[in-house]
Amino acid sequence: MAFCLFIIGPFLIVGWISFSRTSATIKDEVGKTMLQLVKQNHATVENSLSSVRDKTVSFLDNHFFSNPKQFAFWTHIETINALSEADTILDRWSSDGTEYAIYMGNQGNQPFLINALYKKQGLIYLDSGTAYPEWALQTQEEKGAGSLRLVKLSSGQTTVTFARSILNPEKYDELIGFLAVSKVEVLLTKNLVSVQLPDNAGVYLFDDRDEMLLKAGFADMELSELPEDLRNKSNGYYYSESNYLYAFSYDFNFNTRLIYKIPLDSIMGKQTSFQQLIMVMLAIYLVLVLLFVLYLLRNIIKPLARLVTFTRVYELGRPFDFGDPSSRSRSDEFGVLYTAFIRMTGRLNESIEENYGMKIKQKEQELNTLHSQITPHLLYNTLDSIYWYALDSGNHDVGGMVKDLSKLLRIGLSKGKSMIPISEELEHVRAYIRLQMKRYPGNFEVFWDVDEDLEVYKMPKVTIQPLVENAIFHGIQSMDGEGHLWVRLKRVEDEIHILVEDNGFIPVNLDKLLMIVSGEIDDKGYGIRNVHQRIQLHYGDSYGLSYRLREGGGLIATIVIPIHPN
Repeated sequence: MAFCLFIIGPFLIVGWISFSRTSATIKDEVGKTMLQLVKQNHATVENSLSSVRDKTVSFLDNHFFSNPKQFAFWTHIETINALSEADTILDRWSSDGTEYAIYMGNQGNQPFLINALYKKQGLIYLDSGTAYPEWALQTQEEKGAGSLRLVKLSSGQTTVTFARSILNPEKYDELIGFLAVSKVEVLLTKNLVSVQLPDNAGVYLFDDRDEMLLKAGFADMELSELPEDLRNKSNGYYYSESNYLYAFSYDFNFNTRLIYKIPLDSIMGKQTSFQQLIMVMLAIYLVLVLLFVLYLLRNIIKPLARLVTFTRVYELGRPFDFGDPSSRSRSDEFGVLYTAFIRMTGRLNESIEENYGMKIKQKEQELNTLHSQITPHLLYNTLDSIYWYALDSGNHDVGGMVKDLSKLLRIGLSKGKSMIPISEELEHVRAYIRLQMKRYPGNFEVFWDVDEDLEVYKMPKVTIQPLVENAIFHGIQSMDGEGHLWVRLKRVEDEIHILVEDNGFIPVNLDKLLMIVSGEIDDKGYGIRNVHQRIQLHYGDSYGLSYRLREGGGLIATIVIPIHPN
């Protein structure tokens, strides 16, 4: 159960999340890529339409606006030769696959050539009884600007047409006719098919009236397939519930919308199959792991659990039934463990009497230790009684001194322990300093600079007090209020540096002091030599006590010890 809950369960959850996140990331990246592709493709379509538009501007400028003779020619064609010449000019402008045509209205009810009234291309006249095509009326609303429309020809076929009104250069509110460039799809189709899309995908070009101008590909599409909120966006991509990717771009120059419709399976089918293959392989792997775990449970965990049960119920000195002896006959590690455990229990049973004798001796030693502690305990109780008596008598100074003396004794003895927390060592020093300040009132001041984070570590007891005692008695006790004593505790990398500093004015023979610490002079300075030796006994020769002269007078004693764990 634990294996399924903490290993198989998280493994499946992580795999499912990874699968989902990977699919979402891939779909997002594919969508962004298709969006960039449709925008680039739309830019080429826009360039083609811009080329058509610029060409119509050049045509109108050359034949109607910049040359009065040409304007007169186009507005007064009265002979068959002139009509043929006009058709030749329009045919020459139609060299790129498009077809140029001019629709001229009846100006002043002048008679038209019969040949021009029923033409389907080139120069086409519209008499007063003939209605303008629907696209012409829509183009007239553009006020001379071009419009892209889907136009139905007389043959029943539809064509993409770029049309613009021809206005009188002398009266811009007077409409002369229309210039229509049909078969623009010849140019646009080249742009659409230049992009290689997956199978069953399609490319669609819509105008501002949501009419499909052009399509490339096999799939059909209606603009209503896009959500309403996306139709108002200039570009984006969208995944439908029917597993299609729609990437779309809108052009404000010609009010066209280009849309890619791509089946999701055609771009992510291999990736999905690969992920499914990975999940199947992971499932097989988990089954194999589960079978291996079952093997461990039967051949390792179960025998180990039996051995743990034996360990828990076994009691010293009592016979114990170890059950099936076949467990001990196993040749693997568990057979060795069973045999070793049985031998161990036998040796333990045999050593009970020896342990019993040792416990008796231990009790005797405890009684001796207790007896040796009676005197200190009696002393503590006596000092405590004196302390309360002094307080009851109103002598608080004496009470404080008794209390500090009691602390000195308690911490100094420390129930026989040699290592105590630094906080207790500092408390011992503070009690000693308070006693000396009572003894020499007003002679010196004490300054503390202690890193409180170091107080939890341990150090040898009664190590700082001898240094403070030397600083007081040999340095500042007779300075009449000018004596200063500093006790500092700081951390330097993995070491603790303890500094006792005074500003005593009595000259110090530093060389002699160092010889006392090192043991070269053994008839003096027992206290500081004892401190140095105890530190080295605990931590090694690289630690201990050292002295140096203080700038401005006085002496600095430094103890260096490693940080000792609690």
